[in-house]
Amino acid sequence: MTGYASESFIINATKFLVEIRSVNSKNLDLTIRVPQFLKSFENDLRKKLADKLHRGKIEINVNIEGKLSQEDVSINQEVVKKYIKTLKKIDNSQGDNYLEIAMSLPNAYESKIIKLKSTQIKSLLIKIYSVILKVDTFRKKEGKGTEKDIKAKISNIKKSLSKIKKIERGRILKKRKKLITELKKIKLEVDNNRFEQEIIYYIEKFDINEEVVRLESHLTLFDESLKSKYPIGKKLGFICQEIGREINTIGSKANDASLQRNVIEMKENLEKIKENILNIL
Repeated sequence: MTGYASESFIINATKFLVEIRSVNSKNLDLTIRVPQFLKSFENDLRKKLADKLHRGKIEINVNIEGKLSQEDVSINQEVVKKYIKTLKKIDNSQGDNYLEIAMSLPNAYESKIIKLKSTQIKSLLIKIYSVILKVDTFRKKEGKGTEKDIKAKISNIKKSLSKIKKIERGRILKKRKKLITELKKIKLEVDNNRFEQEIIYYIEKFDINEEVVRLESHLTLFDESLKSKYPIGKKLGFICQEIGREINTIGSKANDASLQRNVIEMKENLEKIKENILNIL
């Protein structure tokens, strides 16, 4: 969702500067600052920004560049006098600074209102819309890099999962053999049928087959969602929560150093994916 674009242009001998910044946000958060004569078009700008950029904390500034001439600016004397009078009542220790303070306060100056014809305002809006398109293009370019990185991290998770599946084939058998060996060491006589039941119950606590199947399903859904042409940031976030849940469960059942190492690798890659998803629509 991060992006930036700016453009300056001249309409009716007036130079305008349009700047748009976009950063990450869970929802669409718009801040629009435009000259007074464009206030009636603010809703149109909001709709255009929402339609194109969808999500993010977006700030758009339309400024009039350059200093106005002396003929265009005048001091609002009545307002300044009231400011000075009020300041003296509040604090009488400022000496000669009252005028300086008053001149820095709102409405101390008056300037001529810029007047544009309807065709010129339309031209200005078209220019602003073109800057919105530039931000959208910037974000798409950033998105391609993010997508590439996410796919690499998902691939790493799949590789770790593949290693876990190989470890799992012999892990339960090793646990069974180890339990039998330990029982033989203490020369304890047991009922074979009851022993088999207890072994099955014990081993089921460490079985991760269901978690592996669900994790593979979530990873497949993640891959399919990446191909969507519509905003998928929130959906990918939900899928990541499910992926994380299965990885954590596998880790809690691991009871094996080599398997645990792969779980940690998967967690590390998933955290990086979550960071990237914050920047996806």
